[in-house]
Amino acid sequence: MPGAGRLPTVRTMSERRSLYGVALPASPRHFGRLVESARLAEELGADLVTVSDHPYLPSELETFTLLALLVGRTERVLVAPNVAPLTLRPPAMLAKSASTLQFVSGGRFVLGLGVGGPYELTPGFGGAWPGIGQAISALDEAIPLIRRLWGPESIDHDGTYFRLKQANAGPAPEPDVPIWVGSFKPRMLAVTGRHADGWLPTNAYLDLAEVPELHRRIDEAAQAAGRDPGRIRRVFNVMGTISDRVPERNDRLLNGSARHWVTALRDYRDRLGFDSFVFWPVQGDVREQIRLFFEQVHPHVGR
Repeated sequence: MPGAGRLPTVRTMSERRSLYGVALPASPRHFGRLVESARLAEELGADLVTVSDHPYLPSELETFTLLALLVGRTERVLVAPNVAPLTLRPPAMLAKSASTLQFVSGGRFVLGLGVGGPYELTPGFGGAWPGIGQAISALDEAIPLIRRLWGPESIDHDGTYFRLKQANAGPAPEPDVPIWVGSFKPRMLAVTGRHADGWLPTNAYLDLAEVPELHRRIDEAAQAAGRDPGRIRRVFNVMGTISDRVPERNDRLLNGSARHWVTALRDYRDRLGFDSFVFWPVQGDVREQIRLFFEQVHPHVGR
């Protein structure tokens, strides 16, 4: 219970296996390589395949449809939207979609969730709230509501942002669907700490020097809610390119040789506290980038 004995700010990850995954584009231009890339990643040892979710972009296909395709063409990897915008996907339908994907995949679905970004594009596509402040408050209400919708009984809900009557999003997912939140700013980090099973930020949108403070905000919000911060998985979307022919950098993008990537990911793990990584290739052939990551980077990062 909140306030009933504060938990120590310690995130113990020694008993949790690290996850390594890839982020694939939802672009119709690359559709022919989507399934091939997912299957290649699985073959090379990936734990997770994610697909970006920007329904308001005419240059992207609908992500949940693509995820349904991927769970039918893969056998082992987890699949996730990276990340679904609550503003365009109300909780009851998110819960129903997630429970269905968990059912048809045999338990391989993760619900990546956020408020949408760039946020200013969502109102024009029918987004529920004109301002991001309202959207964050709605997310705070939505995550516990989604979990209730996965329960055995139909529920009523009369909240600030959502109203449901005798609603149930069965079949109840088995196992429970993890919810990972993409967040960067204080209010979203607090929502993550209060409710999420995982934190899913992206290097392109944060300063690495700020990461310890962002962890602290999540930890404190978790403690205030009576949760163990160590149970929140820390998953880093890492955008960049693996190549000896690009200038090395490690800031909003990670570019450079495989050795440069190994050093950086070890630092993200050991110093910055991330336990899992999603490789998001931004240049070159996606399949070749995936091969380089799982053959020349992942085996040398360890744990």
